[in-house]
Amino acid sequence: MKRRSDSYFGLHFDFHASPQKCKAPIGSTLKEEDIREICRLLKPDFLQIDCKGHAGWASYPSECGNAMENIAGDPLKTWRRVTREEGVALYLHYSGVIDQRYCLNHPDESIMRADGSRIIDGASDAVSGCTRTNGRYADELLIPQIKELAGKYGVDGVWVDGECWGAHADFHPDTVRAFEEETGVNLNGRLPSEPSDEHYEEYREFCRELFRRYVRHYVDAVHADYPDFQIASNWAYSDHMPEPVTANVDFISGDLSPQNSFNSARYAGRAIAQQNRTWDLMSWNFRSRLADTPGPITKHPIQIIQEAAAVISLGGGFQNYITQYPDGSPRMDQIRGMKAVADFMREREPYCFRGRAVHQVAVLLSTWNWHRGSKSLFTRYGFERNTGLTALLCDAGHSTEIVSEHTIKGRCPDYPVIIVPELPHGLADETIAELMEYAENGGNLVLIGEKTLSLFEKAGAPYSLGELTEDAAVFTLDGLRFGNVSGFRTVTAEGETCANAALTQRDDGKPLACVIPYGKGKISAVCFDLGNAYYTSSQYLHRTLIKTLLDKLYSPIVRLDSVEGKLEVTVLKKDGRMMIQLVNANGDHSNTRSASEDFIPACHDISLSIALVKVPAHLILRPAGKELDFTFSDGRAAVRIPKIAMHDIIEVVE
Repeated sequence: MKRRSDSYFGLHFDFHASPQKCKAPIGSTLKEEDIREICRLLKPDFLQIDCKGHAGWASYPSECGNAMENIAGDPLKTWRRVTREEGVALYLHYSGVIDQRYCLNHPDESIMRADGSRIIDGASDAVSGCTRTNGRYADELLIPQIKELAGKYGVDGVWVDGECWGAHADFHPDTVRAFEEETGVNLNGRLPSEPSDEHYEEYREFCRELFRRYVRHYVDAVHADYPDFQIASNWAYSDHMPEPVTANVDFISGDLSPQNSFNSARYAGRAIAQQNRTWDLMSWNFRSRLADTPGPITKHPIQIIQEAAAVISLGGGFQNYITQYPDGSPRMDQIRGMKAVADFMREREPYCFRGRAVHQVAVLLSTWNWHRGSKSLFTRYGFERNTGLTALLCDAGHSTEIVSEHTIKGRCPDYPVIIVPELPHGLADETIAELMEYAENGGNLVLIGEKTLSLFEKAGAPYSLGELTEDAAVFTLDGLRFGNVSGFRTVTAEGETCANAALTQRDDGKPLACVIPYGKGKISAVCFDLGNAYYTSSQYLHRTLIKTLLDKLYSPIVRLDSVEGKLEVTVLKKDGRMMIQLVNANGDHSNTRSASEDFIPACHDISLSIALVKVPAHLILRPAGKELDFTFSDGRAAVRIPKIAMHDIIEVVE
């Protein structure tokens, strides 16, 4: 059986067992032949099935005291035996920090709010069943139960759900006391629960560190007895937690937003890829709601294929989530519909899996800004502008990576362009200085949003910011209007203007976006929050603006000259060869009133060129294996491709 580091495609099933949900005995309709059919029909590298969900009840006959009473036989033993016989790895979905049953039985082990209250059950509250990461839970239940799964059942690993995003600031007296002892701060009974409170961010950072210690503790404890057992803490070290990996987790993983999965995959995948660890992402096979109406609404396989393409084109693995029935049996009708997805995946595996991005455009996901802007300790919410900016760059055809302070430090010159999005909460002085030095020494720095521009203006960026005298302004690009934008400034500098802001469309206006020489490099200023604008109401002029600006800064390895549709380009290196990933980005991904779709328009009439040091021996379109005709001039191989239906790869054979 493959280890997770070699696993490219998997399926995830869970049902979060509870007495209220599970009326029939768990395992009563589970059929061995169904498990075999899944393994033989789809040929996954791994299956990931239910074990213990947020409700806290084990869906197998555990000896740890939290097993459901109504279990027929031992369904987990059946899953393990059959998957082992079929050569498929078996992982378990286990809810970590969130455990409502444990909190009900041990109320003092539930996190405490500053007012002394707790909510320990029910799914309506964000902290329902949230255990204290410095309490007894890990040693009393989590570690013994995971060891039971590793030892008694011999499963390959766990995907620990409800982790960083389920952790919250805890004001239990023991936690407050530990904070005071470790930091030397005397709170004098004034708990820092609001941003305006003294020591607010220090206390939140202490609670984050408690979560990090909790993960290190249980991972190390399990590995001490079962060194080959593989563990991921859901969303740890991702866009939810953009910081150095400090625990010995075996892989990084998370499940995408079910409401905007394609754009979620583009953003989260790039944020995880920077960690240079084994990773995969999970998409749901359904949308959880349509506008304000609860779902679930099953997606068509073509949507799941597109979401898979967004992940595998970055070099990662992909898994799809299909719920189990409340008695733990698999939903075979939905699973059989995954055959097209499985075939799509396997055709592309040789040309993308474990590839690494060739550095082009980098977008800064600042940990410093993220810590101070996050309402929860760890979350995906509140940073939608980063998702929007990533989508914008991808839709504009620029190969893009996401970096954070710990991955960019000392490595800025590796990237021809670094983009700093709007930073509502700031950036550390040393990072600003390093980015300014990068530009001065020949780099291309793009600054977006009025707060970011103000930060860098104070640090000596070569422009001055001003404001229009009226609230309403016409924003234009080559005479074309792209709407009124709130929270903007104009810029005065000796540079080249890319867009204007004016009081009327006939006025010349003042620069809204421009490119300014700085030392040996350039600093570009965009005076409004372009990422948030694209996220909330995307328009082609946003893409035109970013294309116009970037064309003035660098010559990309892959230059997308023309295309009918939106085509995402990612330049990967795999096994020493350049594999240019071309992903169809068409579709209604963020529309909350569009739940499922069986048709995604193809991209047509693609014209692009590839920068190469010499004439290539072949350019081959994969997975079809079609040799592409090309011309070579001035160090670039130019090709035309009639159509990209979903995801194809140009393999450069030197």
